[in-house]
Amino acid sequence: MTSELKNEEFVLSTRPSDQTEIKSAWKLQSCSMPTITNDNEFIIQTLFVSVDPYLSSGLKKSALGGDINPIGSVQVSGLVGRVIDSKNATIPVDTVVIGRLPWKRYILANNTEPRFRIVQKPLENNTIYDKVGVSTAIGVLGMPSQTAYYGILLVANTQPSDVLVISGAAGAVGTIAGQIAKKIRGAQKVIGIVGGEKKCDYIVNELGFDAAINYKEYNTKDKMIARLKELAPEGITQYFDNTGGFVTDAVFDIIKKHGKIIICGQISTYNNSEDDPSKINLYPNYLAKTVYRGLSILGFVVSDFIHRNEEEFYKDMPMWLDQGTIKFHETFVDGFENLPRAYEMLFTGENVGKVVVRV
Repeated sequence: MTSELKNEEFVLSTRPSDQTEIKSAWKLQSCSMPTITNDNEFIIQTLFVSVDPYLSSGLKKSALGGDINPIGSVQVSGLVGRVIDSKNATIPVDTVVIGRLPWKRYILANNTEPRFRIVQKPLENNTIYDKVGVSTAIGVLGMPSQTAYYGILLVANTQPSDVLVISGAAGAVGTIAGQIAKKIRGAQKVIGIVGGEKKCDYIVNELGFDAAINYKEYNTKDKMIARLKELAPEGITQYFDNTGGFVTDAVFDIIKKHGKIIICGQISTYNNSEDDPSKINLYPNYLAKTVYRGLSILGFVVSDFIHRNEEEFYKDMPMWLDQGTIKFHETFVDGFENLPRAYEMLFTGENVGKVVVRV
């Protein structure tokens, strides 16, 4: 059945030294078509692939830590695919699935892959995916949105009295985090930091943020502090950090006493290397500032909460989407061969919302 099909994969070929080399990190090469040899196996045809900032942790030794992917290894990330052949009784042909899977056009699986989940069963109708599309399984109904969900509801525990600032507010996590804080928790004020006036307009007029700041205009710590004080004269009580850099440094200087800082991501430093300390964006006064203001700094990863997904996230988020409470945007990049280019977009700011590679 699959003998006439051709398979390809992306393997790590070099370790990029900086942002300009990101998209050359992987090499596209031919590989063999998978073959089913056991009764529990099935073959997935890739439909949509997720590119996310955390993938930097596997490219080289970085501030993110974690294991480094060996040169020649196939890249893995969130992926949505359709089963085209199966000997697994519970996962028949035409089942749509998601998991942390290799960057291949065709993949052999057996239902034990990390974060594996059935998205839609064959002939299943009237699901949330019929309304929003199965690509959302790696976006607003997937890991980025889960990060925002648990980050705001549990880690930050945002309350109606809070004035919240979100960096990276036009990205896959930030767009959802801001909406949950404002629409679900009723935060007093939500301010988003984004790159560009169009993104400012989008998060305020489409998503319901109270205000937005274009960091390309307010491009220094002092300018950012002045603008934040203008927009939040009552003072900032929470900061949901996706970026790090001078924005974070600015917030640390003015956040109110007993404020809460949620470290979700530090994308401004992900392409720096621990082997070159001069490229690491460090602010040594951070810890001293926490003393005098009694601040709480909370780092988290979504994997700490995935065991709660079925009872919490997958009940709430589909309902909010169906009601129109939560809105989302996907930036599609067409073509399996364009996966490295799509990943690069995360660091150039070309995307709004989730970047999805449509194979």
